[in-house]
Amino acid sequence: MDPAFEHAYVAVSYCLGARGDEAFECWPLGASARSLVRALGSADRETRAVVLAREVARIVMALEKGSLG
Repeated sequence: MDPAFEHAYVAVSYCLGARGDEAFECWPLGASARSLVRALGSADRETRAVVLAREVARIVMALEKGSLG
């Protein structure tokens, strides 16, 4: 699967309430997306906010270019 799509999937799922590794067990995510899942599971709220903001910005940019998918 495309890493950009995996990141978008994880970020949007997080926004919709999916939390932790259990939420993504059925998806064969790559190492980069698994790392994102761990970062979004950080105990530090600021870290989670920065990570999520970065991913949402990437999604918006990809959508504007028509390159997500």
